[in-house]
Amino acid sequence: MRIPLLVAALAIALTVCLSAAVSAERRKRDILLSETDDARIGREAAKAVPAQMGLYEDPELEAYVNKLGQRLLRGVPRMGFDYQFKIVDQFEPNAFALPGGYIFISRGLLALANSEDELANVMGHEIIHAAHRHAAMQQALVGTGPLAMPWIRAANMAAYGRDMERDADKGGQALAAAAGYDPMGMSTFMKQLGQLERIRIGTVRQSRFIDTHPGAGERAAVNAARSHEIRRKNVPGLGDTKTSYLRRLEGLPVGPRPEGGVFDEDRFLQPDMDFQLRFPPGWNVSNSTQVVGAVSPKRDAMIFLMADQPEGDPEQAAADFVVKTSEEFPVDVVRSGAVKIGAIDAWRIELEGSGRARGVAANVTFIPYRGATFRITGVSPSMAARTYNGRMLSTARSFRPLSEADRAKIYGSQIHLVTAQAGETLEELGRRSGNTWNIATLAAYNGVFTTHRFEGGELVKTTRDQSYRSKSTE
Repeated sequence: MRIPLLVAALAIALTVCLSAAVSAERRKRDILLSETDDARIGREAAKAVPAQMGLYEDPELEAYVNKLGQRLLRGVPRMGFDYQFKIVDQFEPNAFALPGGYIFISRGLLALANSEDELANVMGHEIIHAAHRHAAMQQALVGTGPLAMPWIRAANMAAYGRDMERDADKGGQALAAAAGYDPMGMSTFMKQLGQLERIRIGTVRQSRFIDTHPGAGERAAVNAARSHEIRRKNVPGLGDTKTSYLRRLEGLPVGPRPEGGVFDEDRFLQPDMDFQLRFPPGWNVSNSTQVVGAVSPKRDAMIFLMADQPEGDPEQAAADFVVKTSEEFPVDVVRSGAVKIGAIDAWRIELEGSGRARGVAANVTFIPYRGATFRITGVSPSMAARTYNGRMLSTARSFRPLSEADRAKIYGSQIHLVTAQAGETLEELGRRSGNTWNIATLAAYNGVFTTHRFEGGELVKTTRDQSYRSKSTE
């Protein structure tokens, strides 16, 4: 979600096709004709992932995921790529494959899986996407370059067609079985994903992992039936794939990590940089490693915050921004002047798109604070500027330091494993262990029903919350 003003304006105004932002020469370079093209394009996109989504820094867990991936690759008939496996610091369950064998698994997916069998099936699914060159096939169908805007599309490369998804499910199960894992793991994981989505929004949504895919229920049923037809290789040394996997999850963060800031309804609280920002009520908010933002309910306006410059003169920062923006996005400066954001001397400019970008309006506020210059940008079609301008200005004016009451609302959650007692219910186990998930979520993350009663001795994932204290305030 790293959104420069150009992309944000084009996305919202819908006045210019995405392809118009890319030269003909670039589009030619991005055609996936061969495995060499896959590797080059994938390598380019993979470089954007750490900045766009962030990587989860846990050398031991990363080594484990890589080892599992290498084991699965033994079943790939022809190794066309130098496969790499990384963990992205995303709390939503997600996995995606870029061309050339770059496989990314989110920490949210690791938290939702309940065995190495399930993880092996999901990773096998993504390997098949890369090995069968589904990105090239999809490009041939839709006739567009696969990475015209790689920093935007990197996380969406899993959105292949339904037939490709079925192919990846089937091939992923085969890879898992060839490595000694239960191909039923694909089905059980899909059930858990569907269960979690029902809890969060009341129905099975098309989440990242199943975006443009067959439904989770359909996939779970088909994969379950197919698993009985796949011969599973006997691989000594795998042991208890459920218990050994769960033990690796102890202490894994779940949900948003407080270091990156958290939302308290429409307020964004950033403890390490000591500020808060209030977005318009009812807008859809989002937080990534590069930008925090909100989109209007009608999706015709957005406000986002970035801090990609050191602290300095806000007027100069505004001038530099106009020059840089004009190189790719023709704009006219309508107004420019000093403003006060609390006690901070800031600067605000109002822009109008010109040329091919006509019909786009933006206001941008530059706020020097704690070593950085924060940029709060509001963008909308020019015809809607009067409707949204007041809310955009209110968001910029809400920028201020955190209070102690604000800090008390910031905490992080980690997985804590608990051994179940014989006859114990989920509710009883949660109460005994201090679990902070609700019962429905606790059931979803453990792949059981809310009425489940344990036999005794099972490892159960629960969560513990811990108040977050920023090092900058200690």
